[in-house]
Formats: sequence, C-alpha cells, structure tokens
Amino acid sequence: MSNRTLTPGPLEALTDDIRNHRYAIVQTAIERVPSRLRAPKCAEPDGCTRPPTLVTLALAQVATEDDGATGLGFARDGLGDIIRIAVCHDHRVEASHDLYFVLTGRTRPDGIRAFDLPGQHMQWI
Repeated sequence: MSNRTLTPGPLEALTDDIRNHRYAIVQTAIERVPSRLRAPKCAEPDGCTRPPTLVTLALAQVATEDDGATGLGFARDGLGDIIRIAVCHDHRVEASHDLYFVLTGRTRPDGIRAFDLPGQHMQWI
C-alpha cells in the first residue's frame, strides 16, 4: 500500500490526478456532507464499530463555469448515487485505497494522492 499524502493544493493537482488516473480521491469531514451521504458506523471492510468522521469520495471531473465558479463532478454508481466510503479517522488511509479499488478493480497506483476538501459546506446536487 502506498503512503497517503494529504494534499490541500490547488485544483490543478486534482485535474492532474483525474487525467492520469481517471479519478482524484478526496476526503472531507463528515459534517460537510449531506446526511444522506453519511453512515452510522465506519465502513472499513474488516469491521469497525466506531462512528465515521470522514467521507472519502472519487472526483471524476472539475469544471469551471463562465462566472468563475468551480463545479465538482463525483463518481456515481449505476443508480446515480455518489460513490463514497464513510470511515473513522483511524481508517482514513485504507478508505482511499478501498474506494479506488471499488471504482477500478485495481490497487490504487503510486502517485495518486488523497486531497482534503476543507472549508465550508459544499453544494451537493
């Protein structure tokens, strides 16, 4: 398993990972996502009963609107739901690897980073 690098950097780094790996892996505090995207307990596949503190998502597209606003397009399943893994702080590293495997069926390659989505609540559509 490659080391996870938390990268709070500019959007160019996100778009680089999308171009190079099809997805950028992002994590944010569970309070920043709508309740419908949360989970009652950590989703670590090996089993964990702690409450989740983070949500890990796959960003598939970054778009800049004409007015300068930035839009984020998240990977979705066949039903149109955003694919995500809610985990406790102890399982944050595994979540980015698990999510990439769910999406691609492959081990997460070296070089793909995990980005933090800090700040205010985002608009989820």
